[in-house]
Amino acid sequence: MCIDTACGMGFCAEHAAIAAMVTAGHYRVAAVVAVRRDEHDRLWVLPPCGRCREFIVQIDSANIDAEIVLGPGLSRPLRELLPHHDWADPGPHAAADLPSA
Repeated sequence: MCIDTACGMGFCAEHAAIAAMVTAGHYRVAAVVAVRRDEHDRLWVLPPCGRCREFIVQIDSANIDAEIVLGPGLSRPLRELLPHHDWADPGPHAAADLPSA
């Protein structure tokens, strides 16, 4: 299910699929392919949006290696589509380095 809204607060099909997975106790994603059927009954591959890419990896960090289908005969691991996915390491003295209020 995909609920598309004008403001970007819709509910992507990837979120619906992951919600069903988590409900069933599964967190690992092997591959993702999302498609849309047009008015002529043709199927089009729709790669996950950035929000969905981030959601996939936050569900399980191992999902960074999930294969993402980008089109006919074309796929890439999620890590190539979501660069700089790790949280920055603030270092051991980061809180001490902040200015006091």
